[in-house]
Amino acid sequence: MVTGNAQHIEWRFLLAILALGLTSLITQIILLREFLAVFYGNELVIGIILGNWMILTGVGSYFGRFADRSQGRVTLLFACITLLAVLPVVTVFFLRLLRNIVFPVGSMIGIVEILYSSFVLLLPYCLVSGGAFTLLASVISARQGTNLITSVYGWEAVGSVAGGLMLNLVMVWYLNAFQILIFMMVFNIVVALALAVAYLGVRARYVLALVSLVFLAPALLFNLDELTRGFLFVDQEIAYAKDTPYGSVVVTKQANQLNFFENNILLCSTDDVTTSEEAVHYAMIQHPNPRTVLLVSGAISGATQEIVKYNVEGIDYVELNPWLIDVARKYTATLSNEKVHVIAEDARLYVRRAPRKYDIALINVPAPSTAQLNRYYTAEFFAELKEKLNPGAVVSLGLLSATDYSGEGAREINSVVYATLKSAFKNVLIVPGLKTYFLASDRLLRIDVAALIEARGIRTTYVNQYYLDDRILQQRSALIEKSINKGAMVNTDFTPISYYRQVAYWLSFFKSNYWILILVCMVALAFAAINFNVISIGMFTGGFAASSIEILLLISFQIIYGYVYQIVGIIITIFMAGLALGSLWSRKRLPHPNIRHYIAVQFAIGVYSALLPLWLILLRNVATSPFVVHSIFFVLTLGIAVVIGIEFSVASQLRRGTVTFVASEIYSIDLMGSAIGAVIVTAYLMPMMGIMNVSMLVGLLSFISGTVLIIKRKKFVPY
Repeated sequence: MVTGNAQHIEWRFLLAILALGLTSLITQIILLREFLAVFYGNELVIGIILGNWMILTGVGSYFGRFADRSQGRVTLLFACITLLAVLPVVTVFFLRLLRNIVFPVGSMIGIVEILYSSFVLLLPYCLVSGGAFTLLASVISARQGTNLITSVYGWEAVGSVAGGLMLNLVMVWYLNAFQILIFMMVFNIVVALALAVAYLGVRARYVLALVSLVFLAPALLFNLDELTRGFLFVDQEIAYAKDTPYGSVVVTKQANQLNFFENNILLCSTDDVTTSEEAVHYAMIQHPNPRTVLLVSGAISGATQEIVKYNVEGIDYVELNPWLIDVARKYTATLSNEKVHVIAEDARLYVRRAPRKYDIALINVPAPSTAQLNRYYTAEFFAELKEKLNPGAVVSLGLLSATDYSGEGAREINSVVYATLKSAFKNVLIVPGLKTYFLASDRLLRIDVAALIEARGIRTTYVNQYYLDDRILQQRSALIEKSINKGAMVNTDFTPISYYRQVAYWLSFFKSNYWILILVCMVALAFAAINFNVISIGMFTGGFAASSIEILLLISFQIIYGYVYQIVGIIITIFMAGLALGSLWSRKRLPHPNIRHYIAVQFAIGVYSALLPLWLILLRNVATSPFVVHSIFFVLTLGIAVVIGIEFSVASQLRRGTVTFVASEIYSIDLMGSAIGAVIVTAYLMPMMGIMNVSMLVGLLSFISGTVLIIKRKKFVPY
């Protein structure tokens, strides 16, 4: 193992390192958003995709060790950077193209299909990017005559920070996915050209010219975003399309009907009177004189036009994505009434500081299929909402399609939501319609909706005595309520049982279950076990802790403060900044680390994880300014990332072997641990155990890892 202080890295190779970090982070976020949109994803899908990403990148890093056998390592590096330039654009193109070729149009995609399709599509890019890291560490260390693994790792993280800032503060606001990736293509071609001019012959320049002709020229000449969106919306004319910081918004035309999509999920269509009336009148008719209404999402479908039939004084319409508000104004008349007051922000954040109280609250968000959506179905939210309701106010939310004989999965979801509403309100009424509507209030609620509509003289098309039979409605309501498990758990912010039940219900539609996730983790664990030793066990545990804690912090931020996409992106960027600071600081301040430093890092991770729940409880229960909340989350994120960066630096210097061997092993083991953490925490541990218990579990694993190191400290540098 070569040793010594880090020396000056040639600017062309430093540029290559920065390009790798910058490109990898931007590509990861863009591809993640594209996969979520195409697969209608939730955190389970996020876990699978991130798991595949890290496993494949780890495999690429592992195979990069064989570069030592090659005489042309700079040529291989040139080839990697050239491939990294074109593969992101190619991957997104084929993802959109193949969606409705491989799978039936409009079909639900199962977990197995998501697993193998994302694996295949991510395979080329991840293998190349993982191999590029090992190549860079090998080439740069060889040229400088010293072990510069830590420096490469740190500067790659610096590139990731730059990419995160560019993406979150600039790119997502002004560019679509393909424009962002084309920008990255040009940047990487320039980096490859710099290497070719300095170290390679004229043949490399011809290769870049050919790549530019085949890939870059068509990307600049054609509107790839418009072309590929047509693959996703078959037999529909795209009237509007916009990639926003909150997701993709698309409006399509079919005959005389407009369809509104967010992340390729149909929100509503024009002339869908039944949905609009059910979402409004079941709740509104329960109140004798509703004056103020809170509408959380759902205005595009025409809900406001139904609400004003009650001569209300005002409607506060809350929508997170301001581009959806723009679309509603451009293509519908739902926001034209002067009584509608539009608020573009997170609904939970707004409810906490709402300036007035309401008689009706219509929560028209989708079912709790994600941890983000689960926030609107928790006991904490219902308690916050009740503080902003007048006495006798009525709350409404709609869940699964109403059926008289619900399966076990649907019954469990209904039971949890029913129990959670009962924790805040005296009365809960189930009204079966196109969805199963839950009405909650401290006043008595009536099921004879048609009679109430007739008595009030409200003019409706569907919700009236001509289409609804109150007697049958009562029988169906009683049947569903009878199936409710009165002992069901209450859904809370930090124990999102509704989310877990919803995901389990989704999985029940396919011939697959959580075992496929266990298989993914077993593959990653088996790969890591090939190289297990005392040092790699510590890195594996550290990788698991890093991804687990990052996920817990992101979800906790959503719960405590409210989902703000830009801030979440900045949290990820701060995490990468912490990795850079930790690794580069350690390289400078600990040029010759020993096993005691490595043991201290393991226990530091354990202590951090054990104390994290205390910080989260404090932040949730203590009312404070947004600036303070943001700052504490940023510090928490930076803190754990710095420790992980130090761990990587110390491990890369303790492990014996050639630079290429050590770089490939440490980096791949770290990624394998991260992959398992991403999959297990998002898919199982977090929804089942809750955030607090998962944090304690991560701490326990770190303490065990530190204890193993103490016992085996005399063998900490095996060959």
